[in-house]
Amino acid sequence: MTPYIVGGLVLGGIYAISAVGLVMTYVSSKVLNFAHGAIAFFVAMTFYRLHTVWGWPLPVAGVLSIGVVAPALGLFLWLALARNLARVPSVVMLVTTVGLYVAFTPLTFLIFGDQPIFEPPGLAGDKVHLFHPLGVAINENQLIVLVGTIVIGLGLLALLRWTTSGLLIRAVVDSPSLSSLAGTDPRLVGAASWALGCMLAGLSGVLLTPLLGLDPASFTLLVVASLSAVVAARLVSLPLAFAGAVLLGVLQELSVKYVPSNGVLSAGVRPSLPFILMMVFLLGYQGYGRGKALAGSRVMARAAVTAEVETGPRVRLIGFLIIIGLVVVVSFLLPNYWVGIVGSGICLSIALLSYSVVAGQAGIISLCQISFAGIGAIVTAQLATVHHWPTLVALVAGGLVAVPIALLVALLAVRLGDLYVALATLGFALLMDNLVFPANSFSQDGAGVALNRPSLGPIHFTGDKSFLYLGLVVFMLLSVLVRNLRRSGTGMTLVALRSSESGVSTLGLSVVRAKLVAFGVSGFIAGIGGGMLAFYGLRSRPASFDTLTGIVWLAVVVTLGVRTSVGPLLAGIVFTVMPELIGSWHLPHWALQMPPILFGLGAVGLAREPRGAVAQTSDQWIRQAQWVKARLRRAAPEEPPVDQEASAAAVSLK
Repeated sequence: MTPYIVGGLVLGGIYAISAVGLVMTYVSSKVLNFAHGAIAFFVAMTFYRLHTVWGWPLPVAGVLSIGVVAPALGLFLWLALARNLARVPSVVMLVTTVGLYVAFTPLTFLIFGDQPIFEPPGLAGDKVHLFHPLGVAINENQLIVLVGTIVIGLGLLALLRWTTSGLLIRAVVDSPSLSSLAGTDPRLVGAASWALGCMLAGLSGVLLTPLLGLDPASFTLLVVASLSAVVAARLVSLPLAFAGAVLLGVLQELSVKYVPSNGVLSAGVRPSLPFILMMVFLLGYQGYGRGKALAGSRVMARAAVTAEVETGPRVRLIGFLIIIGLVVVVSFLLPNYWVGIVGSGICLSIALLSYSVVAGQAGIISLCQISFAGIGAIVTAQLATVHHWPTLVALVAGGLVAVPIALLVALLAVRLGDLYVALATLGFALLMDNLVFPANSFSQDGAGVALNRPSLGPIHFTGDKSFLYLGLVVFMLLSVLVRNLRRSGTGMTLVALRSSESGVSTLGLSVVRAKLVAFGVSGFIAGIGGGMLAFYGLRSRPASFDTLTGIVWLAVVVTLGVRTSVGPLLAGIVFTVMPELIGSWHLPHWALQMPPILFGLGAVGLAREPRGAVAQTSDQWIRQAQWVKARLRRAAPEEPPVDQEASAAAVSLK
């Protein structure tokens, strides 16, 4: 058992360093940095490039990457983003940091290259020596982690308890306004905390490299494991986050010894343990009433949502019909290959339409919409291929099966507050990735379940052009469903929730019921979209519906607009067509990296405008048209005034 405990302490030590950095950035600015793992990956790649590629001495590369690049990056992010997010709605904060995560990893690949890296070194260098304390083999990298964890833990304790800087940090966390009255500058504390937090993220990334390699997925799982410890610490307690992360690492390693390794369920327990613990803590806080109170005091106490400028319904309908018409016209002009690409974009648009309900109307950041799409694809393939149901009936059934699952997730999460809903849906999505989607009956060893395209009586949608038209019809029908929901009493309640949840509750309206309806409808739409994507690819591959891709989906749809149906429609088409266009220019490296960079930065820039770039552009056109009309009115010659008395006299003479 001792080797497993030592291995768990090493892994937990890395989690603890990362979790402390995550808490530092949150307590100083009330911004939960979803890009924490991407920052760790960037610093680790910087260290590798300096030491291995450019041949810099190990101490110089370590000090420069961890001690200079990481804090400078933290200061830049605080100046550019974090200091402006302290008083915005939590939805805006979440979308901004999610967009930052989406852009950061491909930006790292664009800078350093995306070639596979084998056996990258850690802080111990290329030649690692082994030690055998207590009969357990420990290499130098593991020893550095253990010693570094102890030093950072003791240093953190001393910082918070016996230094002026620790007192200032605790004062700003407890009450920024009172601490500023006492002469403390919260901005200075926030900047220092972000610099320190990103430095700890970089350190954890460099320490993780020799264990798991330079794989961005590993660094994303690092931040998720850190989030589990942060949730256990209720987002604010540095000691609890540190202890919880170490305990999590030990439990993961012990699970290797005591959990059987055969079978998908048992094999998925170890990687899913952080998400299981996260859900347990979230539900525990909800059961004891802590989660809701914390969400209200820490997250919901943000400034009210800024006033919205809604585009008129006639303008939205005209724009929607114009885009549909353009797609139909283009399908007659483009080669069959590009017709298929546009058709896949339409199928993706159906799945993205679910965000217009849960995020656009309800103002909830759900990170598991892609899991509902995966459920729809799995059920559609199982019913149509294995049980020989009619294909369109299987498609509708796939959407309906996703509804109760979405309602269950919502029932567990919606009472927790916006930030905890995002974390809960993230945990659910990762559980699906590890426990459900790898099942061999669904994945077929990665090949997926074959699926024929649907037919309706004598009409067969096997061709790319006919399938594109089917996708357009399905999208328009679901858009009508979304439009009717928006105009219903539930939709009006959801719009009111975005401005004041307490005000809606005061009026006697059920907040939970409205959010449940939003989750249920969005789950149905996402399930239909997943089934359509499976039809397009002629195969249901659950691995293609992974959580990280779903986070990219969120950034894409937020960039182009999440409040109307036009945004998801354009988002799906642009996201599928753009890489193919860039690839046709013989730039394969840019084709992979540029779309997520652009959409991630777009989500960061447009987070304050939930309607997205489409609505902003239409508003500018409307204002321009109004300005031109006003200028024409002023330029038109004025008619001579009418003499009322003369007119009356002329009439009497007649």
